[in-house]
Amino acid sequence: MRKSAAAEKILLGNVHLLDARSMRAEAIAVADGRVLAVGSRTEVMRARGSATEVYDLTGSTIIPGFNDTHAHLSVVGLKTLRPSLAGARSISDILSRVAELTRSTPPGEWIVTMPVGEPPSYFDSPSGLLEKRMPTRDELDRAAPDHPVYLSSAGGYWGQMPCYSAMNSLGLKRNGIDRNSRPSATGIEILRDANGEPTGVFAERNFVGVIELDLLRAVPRFTAGDRLEGLRRALALCHAKGTTSIYEGHGCAPDVVSAFRKLRETGELTMRSGIVLGATWKDLDESEIVMRDWLSAFRERGFGDAMLRIAGIFVPCTGDTRINPLIRRNLTDLGWSDYVRIMGSPAEFERVSMLAARYDLRVHTIGSDRLSEIVPILERLAQLYPIGERRWVVEHLSKASMSDLIALQRIGVSATLIPAHTVWKSAYRYVDLTDEELDLLCPAKQLVELGVPVSAGTDATPYDPLMCLWAMTTRQERTARRVIGPNGRISNEAALRLLTVNGAWLTFEENVKGPLLPGYYADLAVLARDPLVTRADEILDNSCLGTMVAGRWVYGPN
Repeated sequence: MRKSAAAEKILLGNVHLLDARSMRAEAIAVADGRVLAVGSRTEVMRARGSATEVYDLTGSTIIPGFNDTHAHLSVVGLKTLRPSLAGARSISDILSRVAELTRSTPPGEWIVTMPVGEPPSYFDSPSGLLEKRMPTRDELDRAAPDHPVYLSSAGGYWGQMPCYSAMNSLGLKRNGIDRNSRPSATGIEILRDANGEPTGVFAERNFVGVIELDLLRAVPRFTAGDRLEGLRRALALCHAKGTTSIYEGHGCAPDVVSAFRKLRETGELTMRSGIVLGATWKDLDESEIVMRDWLSAFRERGFGDAMLRIAGIFVPCTGDTRINPLIRRNLTDLGWSDYVRIMGSPAEFERVSMLAARYDLRVHTIGSDRLSEIVPILERLAQLYPIGERRWVVEHLSKASMSDLIALQRIGVSATLIPAHTVWKSAYRYVDLTDEELDLLCPAKQLVELGVPVSAGTDATPYDPLMCLWAMTTRQERTARRVIGPNGRISNEAALRLLTVNGAWLTFEENVKGPLLPGYYADLAVLARDPLVTRADEILDNSCLGTMVAGRWVYGPN
């Protein structure tokens, strides 16, 4: 597979093209941001010129770059902005960290930390502490008498409920919390002492955390600048895992879209990014005005270029709609999220989606455990509009039936899966399902067999695609380490395709992105081990040695 032009770079190693024939090669050449040639070492070295850089990666494996199709990329970076409490094993350790922070923080200014527990998941918060509890207001007062202090909560998406946070007396005063305070939202508890006074500790059982919106409005929020810096930091972190493309189907809020745009304008955006817009309208009437008059650039395949493309909208159809009044107080107050946290009912989803279909805006929605409610709506819409051709997507699909999956195949709607979240982190939610139902939990195998366009993402919990690869091939949950639905396991290659080449379908790029074929984008990852022959229980021992986007190294190679 030799081309006449000279290569800019030649990589020698075990190459998996992940094309339709599952071809392998010994070398790959790149030029002008594209794959120039693949084949044997002898063949590819013919493309060597006087300025060609040659990388001998013998012993390593080169694969198409990971395409994280449910990334929450900016959230990955936000988690690096606040001081960490990682490694704290006791309340005394936490108080020492807080006291140290007072020395670099002017009196009266807030000290806001990451959650108690070990990142990235904080499952041991606060059980990992010697005292098995959170520090109280009085204890935090001793460490920081002149600063309001807030030990933040992980939230249900990346923590384990109940999620705990803590605040000192000055922090409580700033937020007007006293013995008479009561949360307006369900699922939030103000812990109290024997006299009914707040201890400074809060517990929340809402999957979407709303305690700051409800009770803690004086706590500093992430600014637009924070979100820009978080996104900038996330690029390096995710490139180090081999990720070359991401897709934000959950719907980005305006500040997040702006952060992506600014990085693209400055040339800092090294991650190919597909963005779906989040809904910020107040009601159905306003949604039609927005879709009709303001979102014309994002119809059909959207607007942008090979590094940043914005298309379509996210319309919610799951979640607890009781939190919506809190969210609507300030739609720009996102907390740890990168999307507007409005929840939706099936009826609302159908009405808004009908408008979106009318104005040729492709729709993404979260399927979660409610696919059986969503599929009939999609079927009705498909009778009126070509939503399959427009590539509508059900994101974050967890619980399913074969009849619903067959319906997705019939109408042409695709799916994204979050295997690490569904079958590893949150399997405890499905203990009452039958064996047959468990086989259909996070149904990668069944969707592949049906021919439904399907890809997978990390959900940033954690942001390592190898964790998703491991979850799909082992289906092992984290508590008792039992296999969840063994008949749902898929091969290493099938799982790798969901995490690499399949995601190009979401951005209409399947003819230029994904497989390492001549003419396709030179987006690739160099792994220490061959992921196709690695035993499932050793997948997490693999590592990324180098990452290339458009023929340029964005990480490594080491």
